[in-house]
Amino acid sequence: MFKRRATNFPALGKYTQEGRGAIKIKRDVCRVARAAHHVIVILLVMSLTACATIQVSDRQSVRQELDDGAEEVIATLVAKDASLRQSLDAAEGYFVGRISGAKVPVFGAATGLGMLYDNQDETQTYMNISRFDVGVGLGAGTNRVLILFKDREALEKFRSGLWKSGLGSDAGLGTSSATATSTSLVDDTIELYGLSEAGAVVTVSARLVRVSVNDDLTNNGVSELSIPNIGSTEIDQQVEGAPRKWERKLPFLAQKVIDLGYELPLPYGIGLTYANVDQDMILGGLEVGINGRDKVPFDRVSFENASADSESTQLKLDAWLFPFMNVFGLLGRVRGQAPIDVILDGSGMLNHLGIDCSTPPPDPRCAAFQGKTFTLPIKAPFSGTTYGIGTVLAGGWNNWFVAVPLSVTYAFSISATPEISLCLPAAIT
Repeated sequence: MFKRRATNFPALGKYTQEGRGAIKIKRDVCRVARAAHHVIVILLVMSLTACATIQVSDRQSVRQELDDGAEEVIATLVAKDASLRQSLDAAEGYFVGRISGAKVPVFGAATGLGMLYDNQDETQTYMNISRFDVGVGLGAGTNRVLILFKDREALEKFRSGLWKSGLGSDAGLGTSSATATSTSLVDDTIELYGLSEAGAVVTVSARLVRVSVNDDLTNNGVSELSIPNIGSTEIDQQVEGAPRKWERKLPFLAQKVIDLGYELPLPYGIGLTYANVDQDMILGGLEVGINGRDKVPFDRVSFENASADSESTQLKLDAWLFPFMNVFGLLGRVRGQAPIDVILDGSGMLNHLGIDCSTPPPDPRCAAFQGKTFTLPIKAPFSGTTYGIGTVLAGGWNNWFVAVPLSVTYAFSISATPEISLCLPAAIT
């Protein structure tokens, strides 16, 4: 046992039959629509319940409620069958849970919480349980279940989380009455007992059951922070009976650091990042070569309205390979344009070409450029695919953490074809 804590017209018969057929079709469509609506609502409720986070301030009271409920269920069942006490002591462990749900004529769902007690190491693991039903029946109610695990493998499989399908039936009426329950989840290694807490239900259904560890209530080494850490646990965190057992394949050496008191983030991650960047630029240091001449510094050109507008979408997949080392891969797409106005000083260009406009005969290029400025709006579009790899070395202690990111990113199939909307006069040549 676990340690408790604190009318008819013949001439119109043809049309009447057609009308009846149309009405029947409409009714069938409505039934299907209503059924689909029920399915959507049930699945939505299940998903919201499964993903709900228990507030930090409520966690201890929820644990205590589950523990008290477990004792109450066991006491009630033992009062009906005294031999159950020996079965509890001889079992590898047991699960006691409270499940509430509803069943419309075809579809139903139930969700709940429970506590798994391991007789071998005297640990308590708090579990989520969700069930989706398809079959005949009607009703709503709350039930408590007791599952005895006679086999170690069955207990460990249950604790590690599972999806299970099967056939089941329920019948119950009133409050605190015994219920008749059968399900394919029961085999030679598992015994299941049930108590009806409230409501009325009669069902025969195909069932899909999901069981998973509730990381909010169970201290199993999973950190609420995104980096490995020690000393930053919540004050209400489970202490007595905490399993502190890492059930996941990664990271390597996880159990060793868990035993040292560290908390680790979940090992796998996926992220999608979208960025829209508008960047102003300051350009200088231009070098120009005209008519095949070598490029030389040319300070008679200025730039205005220079910027780079881009948008990118990037997918990131990551995993904690070691407790202190996260590795990730990146794949993305980028596109945009880089507009810029190039301001050319005509007189400066003539000087650069060595043309003297002060002596006869007059050079035609002088009339074209002397004392004038030219604006060349240039727009350079670009697009391409980016990919990369990287790692993050990270760790935390109390309220302090260190993270060292290292990454290499590549871009390929980049196209950049400048568009110039103004041409220089032919006299320049």
